[in-house]
Amino acid sequence: MKTFLAALLLLTALIGVAVTAVYHTSVNSETRFVPRVSHEEYINTHRSYRPHVQRPVPTAQPVPNDALQNDDAAEEVEP
Repeated sequence: MKTFLAALLLLTALIGVAVTAVYHTSVNSETRFVPRVSHEEYINTHRSYRPHVQRPVPTAQPVPNDALQNDDAAEEVEP
């Protein structure tokens, strides 16, 4: 009797393993691969935590003092 019950339990386990293997094979057979476009950026910048590259802002050239009018020039005031 013990042998029969052990064989029944073993048969049930083997059927379960077979059903699981068939299920995973059928699910994985539907895997589709999308070809990667080589000219796109590799890093997803929409959710990237990398800081954005800040380009330097062009600064205006300093105006020489000769170009200022006399009343626009800064003057030192003595107390």
